[in-house]
Amino acid sequence: MAELVDALGLEPSAERRGSSILPARTESMGRKTHRPSFFFTSAGGQAEPKQKKEYSMTAKIKNISDTKKKLDITVKKEALEKYLKKAYQKVGQSAKINGFRKGKIPQNVLDQHYGPQIDYECLNFAINETYPQALTENDLTPMTEPKFDANPLSRDSDYTYSVEVEVKPTFKLKDYKGLKVKKKDLKIDTKEVEEELKRLQDSLAQVKPAKDDAQVGKGHVLTIDFEGTIDGKAFEGGTAKDYNFEFGSGQLLQGFEDALKGLKKGEEKEFDMDFPADYFEKDLAGKKAHYKIKVKDIHDKDLPKIDDEMAKDIGKESLAEVKKEIEDALTKRAEATNKREYAEEIRKKLIKDYKFEVPQSLVDTEIERTKKDKKEIEEGLRLEFVLEAIAREEKIQPTPEDFQNHFQMLSQMYQQPVQEIQKIYSQNNMINTLAVQILFDKTLDWLVDQAKIA
Repeated sequence: MAELVDALGLEPSAERRGSSILPARTESMGRKTHRPSFFFTSAGGQAEPKQKKEYSMTAKIKNISDTKKKLDITVKKEALEKYLKKAYQKVGQSAKINGFRKGKIPQNVLDQHYGPQIDYECLNFAINETYPQALTENDLTPMTEPKFDANPLSRDSDYTYSVEVEVKPTFKLKDYKGLKVKKKDLKIDTKEVEEELKRLQDSLAQVKPAKDDAQVGKGHVLTIDFEGTIDGKAFEGGTAKDYNFEFGSGQLLQGFEDALKGLKKGEEKEFDMDFPADYFEKDLAGKKAHYKIKVKDIHDKDLPKIDDEMAKDIGKESLAEVKKEIEDALTKRAEATNKREYAEEIRKKLIKDYKFEVPQSLVDTEIERTKKDKKEIEEGLRLEFVLEAIAREEKIQPTPEDFQNHFQMLSQMYQQPVQEIQKIYSQNNMINTLAVQILFDKTLDWLVDQAKIA
């Protein structure tokens, strides 16, 4: 573990080492904040001291604000002597002085050659031990990197150093069980069923060659060649051979389809087209392209009738069975939509009910990261603290099944093996962030289940 004294500016060498305050608060809040490395808990729970209290220490706490504290930590002289002994042992193990064996050098000789290093190690032991003790004994959970104010060591008296740190806000949970939300209708429109049947019909369509004199129009399945240039130069994605698509389906830009309309098989055409200013390919947005196109083939779509025979084509007994399955699926979709809306209503209620202060540095970090309004950032942070508190109170935690379900969903969405999705999450240190999101989602779902819906 890196050393805390590095953060104090008391390193005896001219070359400073890295800070020992490592990020370790991402588990419970879903953003990169800081907790001392010795307070890291993989489950993101309350901080636990690395080891039991061994030496005498007192801490005075000054409230700079509800979430910002100043700790004046005093280490008793008797305790310093024990830390100093450990410092002698550590320095003596690696010290090299002519005439003495390593590890057998008297303390007075070590002081002559390594005095500043010994003081440094003594403070390192002292602060690494007493800082987390002070936090634990005063029930403080750091949310950001602390700021230390310390003087060089005096071996003949008590030693006092100060720390300013932003901490997790304290607040009292209000009654969160049985929150009232307005009941939403759960009705499936027959029109929705018909639309799903038409989509199914379209997916089962067969294509057949169109008449020789057919002109390109809506519903035709085309095979085309095209070559596009911008300022006389080809560009990525601008050229294709034997490209198949359904005309009028919205697959291609409107300007491109307009140029094809009315053409016959074998006909060619050149035209200019402007890419939209908000086109998703930024390199093409707002630019004028010149295209050469050729219609190589035109096919008609042969749609099956929506009847029992179509149902049998997909392994069902009848059209009624297909409709029933569609209705069930639409009902589940509507239930999921309603649950999301209930969760959103509860989210807004929680934001309205809690007004405690949140650490300013977290607010500043989120404003810089997201460019959102300060009020929105503060509300979001409060909500996260509240959900975290409810989850802890109700012992809600992510389970291995939760992670597996998420990875499985992404696997199906992106057509990638589950193992590959898991690997991406691990390599990019995204597991903790996912755990936080799962925790918040589960807590909101739990609140919905407990709500009074009427």
